[in-house]
Amino acid sequence: MISYPDLPHIVIPAGDRGRLQAIARSLAEQSHPLAVALLQELGRAELPDPEAVSEDTVSLDRFVTYKTVGSDQSERGLLIHPEDRMWPPAEISVATPLGITLLGLSAGDRMPMIGSDMPEPPWVEVVAVGASATGGIARRPSFAGRESFWSLADPGR
Repeated sequence: MISYPDLPHIVIPAGDRGRLQAIARSLAEQSHPLAVALLQELGRAELPDPEAVSEDTVSLDRFVTYKTVGSDQSERGLLIHPEDRMWPPAEISVATPLGITLLGLSAGDRMPMIGSDMPEPPWVEVVAVGASATGGIARRPSFAGRESFWSLADPGR
């Protein structure tokens, strides 16, 4: 990973930390290179109570408008936990280089793509952060293991 001394300050709601660490552990179990990138971002993040996180900060279940620096074209997506996929064309998984890069940034921040395998990774700029989508999203229940999910869903199993 390329080292950048002046990365912007990032803020992640403390309530998201456990879910994000679980993603990093899952990636690490698969020897996925993004595990290290996600853990490094979690390690440098400020983790305040969710109520103290500004409305213009990118976090799970929030819409973000972003662009690659040097491009006039902006894109918009919903930053999600990978298990919460509902409409993939409109989502940005936090288990991707773009998702890790956007996590915790605020409107106006720019940062090189974290976890990119490119020699000169593109820089991404947050144009705007939209409202949280948690009111309209029905998350799948999180269980300790798939066994307990199946035993609850199918009692005859």
